[in-house]
Amino acid sequence: MTRQEKTSDFLFILWAGGAALLSYALVYALRKPFTAATFDGLEFMGMDYKTATSIIQIAGYVLSKFLGIKLISELKREHRLRFIIGSVVMAEAALVLFAICPLPFNVLALFFNGLALGCMWGVIFSFIEGRKLSGILASVMGISIAFSSGLAKSLGLYLMNDLGVDAFWMPAIIGGGALVLLILLAFSLNRLPDPTEEDVRCCTKRVPMDARQRKNIFLRFAPFLSMLLIGNLFITIIRDIKEDFLVNLVDTTQFSAWAISGIDGIVTLIILALFIMLSFIRSHKMVLALLLGLVITGSLGLVGTAHYYDLLT
Repeated sequence: MTRQEKTSDFLFILWAGGAALLSYALVYALRKPFTAATFDGLEFMGMDYKTATSIIQIAGYVLSKFLGIKLISELKREHRLRFIIGSVVMAEAALVLFAICPLPFNVLALFFNGLALGCMWGVIFSFIEGRKLSGILASVMGISIAFSSGLAKSLGLYLMNDLGVDAFWMPAIIGGGALVLLILLAFSLNRLPDPTEEDVRCCTKRVPMDARQRKNIFLRFAPFLSMLLIGNLFITIIRDIKEDFLVNLVDTTQFSAWAISGIDGIVTLIILALFIMLSFIRSHKMVLALLLGLVITGSLGLVGTAHYYDLLT
């Protein structure tokens, strides 16, 4: 590879990877700022109000993931931009309804917030898949998961604790800013060039799939896809519970609003270092095995922490 080709690839990674990373980080700014509030003393139909917000939003988010199996697989390139704009507008509208609807039934608006955003990973990733650099681009985009939720909570805590913004309006204010930036980034992603002939030779070309094609793919890889689906579902639920109730477990008044995002930033750097090391491994199967090993190790660590919680505290 010539120096010019290396420079071209590096610039493309900055453009495509950076836009994808920031886009998905802003999705969290639309989905997770409400988790900065504790909503103490409130209930919804006999349930703790904060617990209800988490369950209802996750329900919409998980339903959207299943709907995305059809929607994202059939989505054509020319419709991606409109899909993103429609999704983020719906998500922000749900946050505004959360602010203006009477308590405690305003919590139902979060179902539509989760429903609107559950497909965003798939549609953003569709811009960068099918390229020789897709592995690196996916790693860059994936880093956003590590710090985005912490950043959303820090922004929420700053608005409430330092600027005195109401806890119910805070998500809509953060979401409004995220909406504008996310639409601008969507236009940037939409201007990415189509995969080159070299990309097509290196990877499988991305084509929309109909119901019959999806069925054939599933039947061919059913055992592995089922395990990945179940595993990812549990990981998503565990991650959301941790993110949603962190401020209920920790007294956030004892430190700066930006402490949470700072901690997540350190975690992001550790993950980035791991991804860089994995990028030197050429075998995709080996990389997948190592990643699954890390997931299993982390899950066992969570089980051990929960089991010995009393001893650790």
